[in-house]
Amino acid sequence: MPQLVFPQLTTGAVALYPVTRRVNLRTVVNTLADGSTVVFRDPDAAMTGWELKARGLNSAEWSAIEALFNAVAGRWQTFTLLDPAGNLFAQSEDLGASPWTKGPLIQLTAGIADPLGTARATRAVNTGQAAQAVVQTLAVPQNFVYSMSVWARTEARSGVTLLPSGEAFALGPQWQRISTRVRLGQSGTGITFGAQLEAGATVDLFGMQTEAQPAPSDYKKTGETGGVRTARFASDAFTVRAQSMDVYDVAVRMVSAGS
Repeated sequence: MPQLVFPQLTTGAVALYPVTRRVNLRTVVNTLADGSTVVFRDPDAAMTGWELKARGLNSAEWSAIEALFNAVAGRWQTFTLLDPAGNLFAQSEDLGASPWTKGPLIQLTAGIADPLGTARATRAVNTGQAAQAVVQTLAVPQNFVYSMSVWARTEARSGVTLLPSGEAFALGPQWQRISTRVRLGQSGTGITFGAQLEAGATVDLFGMQTEAQPAPSDYKKTGETGGVRTARFASDAFTVRAQSMDVYDVAVRMVSAGS
């Protein structure tokens, strides 16, 4: 069965702005017999919602949204949403965490000074005799357009190659944000994104980010949950306004468990 995913527009974006993203959290208050209270966060009740006010859709774009809505029967079934206001990577600043896979001869050191004036960058050293990479595989459509970006620098004469595009960048001692556009144009699901170091290279990396759009936006830090979400439509009906025969306005609301 093909992956059900909220469609990308002909521009290569997942949504037209403005996009509203709201996170709802629940706090549980337990009142004890002596009148004192115990307060704690209930992480299982967190919910994220999006409202996309799509204006000026052409007929193909609106038809794709409508087809997904019909395929999941409104609110009944789930689909994949690539967060239009988020970073698709999970654990974007912990390259040693389980979502990431590193080459066996790459050594990672956290706590390196970063371009934002904190110490959240990671030093990657390729101790091998061949190219090695730090990558994360995302369950995303291969026919979408993506942007992958990262801040990088090196004190040596090293470079870095962004995957899967294979675009190589020369680096210097100053931080620079490099990015590449990814468009595989295939029909499958699953893409491996990341940074590849040449043999013997030492590179500082910060702010790894992948987005379902042609160019990078401001960096968004992520934790255990990245921007590849399992979502539902928030209602069983759309209000659609046809401005002309090929121009449509529609507000789409979606929700996903978790923050």
